[in-house]
Amino acid sequence: MTDKDQLLINELKYNIRRLIDNLEKTKFELERTKDEYKGLEIQFESFKVEYESLSRRYENLKVAKALAGGDPENQAAKQKINTIIREVDKCIALLNQ
Repeated sequence: MTDKDQLLINELKYNIRRLIDNLEKTKFELERTKDEYKGLEIQFESFKVEYESLSRRYENLKVAKALAGGDPENQAAKQKINTIIREVDKCIALLNQ
């Protein structure tokens, strides 16, 4: 075997080692990225639940504000709702007899 052949073999070994090292680094990065993704997915679900809760609270506050406001239309709506509630209560009472 000539020196040139030996040099090519050594260069090939070096390149194979570099490829293996790069493969190991890439595997490590992939695992780290998967873990980060799982963490972000959990965080996203938490934010989603919080968003839904806040949305419900906001809608409830809008309704409460509309009913509690001093606007004559709101007062009329509130009176209608109270009338309907009284009628429903009367119906329930009749059903319970």
